[in-house]
Amino acid sequence: MSAFEASGFTGSVNWYRNLDRNWHLLADADPIIRQPTLMIYGDRDAVQRSERLTDFVPDAEVVSLDCGHWIQQELPEEANQAILKWLARHDVA
Repeated sequence: MSAFEASGFTGSVNWYRNLDRNWHLLADADPIIRQPTLMIYGDRDAVQRSERLTDFVPDAEVVSLDCGHWIQQELPEEANQAILKWLARHDVA
C-alpha cells in the first residue's frame, strides 16, 4: 500500500471516471470473454460478486478465498496456488 501513499488512486480510477467520454474506444469490442478464465473472489470483500459473470465470461471458473478485496496482498500463497493449479489444468503452466 505504500505505493498508493506516494501517488494515490487517481491513475487507477481515471479510466472508469471517463467511461462516458471513452465509450467509442470499445464500441466495436465483443463484450463476451471467450477464453477460459479464473475469477478469484474474496469471501469478505465488500464488493458484491457478479451474479451475471457467466453471461459475459461463459468459461469462468470461480475460486473463493477467506479474505477481503486485496486478495493477493492478503493471501499471497493461497492466491498464487489457485492461479498455478488453474494454469496447470489448462496446460498453461
